[in-house]
Amino acid sequence: MKGPLSGIRVLDVSRAIAGPYGAMILADLGAEVIHIEPPGGDMNRIIGLNEACHEGQSYYFMAFNRNKKSLVLDLATKTGVDTFYDLVKISDVVWDNFRPGVMEKLGADYDTLKKINPAIVCCSVTGFGSSGPYRDRPSFDLVALAISGVMSITGEPDGPPTRPGPPMADMMAASFAVQGVLAALYERERTGVGQMVEANLLDACIYNLTYQIQYYFCSGIVPHRMGSGHLSLVPFRAYNTKEGYLVIGPAWPRAARTLGIEHTIDDPRFKELSDRVRNREELDSIIEEALAKERAEDWLEVMYVDDLPVGPVNTIDKAVVDPQITHNEMIVEMEHPLGGKIRHIGNPFKMTSVQPEYTAPPTMGQHNEEILAGLLGYSAEKIKILREEEEKHAEELLKSLQKAL
Repeated sequence: MKGPLSGIRVLDVSRAIAGPYGAMILADLGAEVIHIEPPGGDMNRIIGLNEACHEGQSYYFMAFNRNKKSLVLDLATKTGVDTFYDLVKISDVVWDNFRPGVMEKLGADYDTLKKINPAIVCCSVTGFGSSGPYRDRPSFDLVALAISGVMSITGEPDGPPTRPGPPMADMMAASFAVQGVLAALYERERTGVGQMVEANLLDACIYNLTYQIQYYFCSGIVPHRMGSGHLSLVPFRAYNTKEGYLVIGPAWPRAARTLGIEHTIDDPRFKELSDRVRNREELDSIIEEALAKERAEDWLEVMYVDDLPVGPVNTIDKAVVDPQITHNEMIVEMEHPLGGKIRHIGNPFKMTSVQPEYTAPPTMGQHNEEILAGLLGYSAEKIKILREEEEKHAEELLKSLQKAL
């Protein structure tokens, strides 16, 4: 695929969500991303395999790995590590999301790799960072969302703390990591030297709590769950209608006129923004009473004419056929190497130099020959030795497991 990162090669040794998602962003910007999988495959290949898949390929793996190549490599063997080092010599970025210390154990940490390739940029996405009291704790998206306070302000006021639908901590951390890598590559253009880039889920959550944390610092009041509402804007939330939900953004007093509740405009309880915030429950009740007279789709037709910031609360099946989303080419179709076509989320980057071309998420080891024989120039004998050592290591692991049982 062509893009501003064409010519940049990324070695993606990550797993789960934060790592693969960030590497996919780099691929969408034109980088050649080689996803290095252990023998047996990426753990994401088995998640949800019996629930939703295409030709035996899990939806979970497919979601985060389009536009990548797959190479099976055992980094716990000498030949596997040597092969990895050969790839590092001709690559630009090494990308992982292991716990701190894992890359050192594998002999793939930045201090080791920069001796092999001084221009290499290493990026690690962790749960809490590479130092500090939580450094060695296991972490997932859910944990970071809880510790950071994000879950405390997500959900309905009378409901339990709620996780946002998408894995926001994972994806925010991945996005920050990508930005760090891009900055490191830019700096490398001036210095010729790579560097270590880090991002973590907890920091990403805190960074994105922008106005909620500042509100607390300025007022001393702890923000709480408000459903789809806003701390300081009313009306601003999802409202129920005769049939279906819609959202209304800041549009007062125009929204009052559209809804036929002009009497609220000069009502002392709602006249100023501070009044509406203080009396939000009363105003929201009046608004929903008015909305209950018509269906959401009927109200939206009128509201669009009146230029109000509104929209339907779409379910996923409706969102993927929404006319603006389809116009933006955010739902695309591609051929799968095992047969048939799959639909996938499109490239969000709209840039002159980005010409989206899509390749389906790879099957396990799909590009072994291309990378080992083609890119590295390995002989058939050398590849055979590599595979034999992997098989021997797999047998040793199996024996150890059997003894443990």
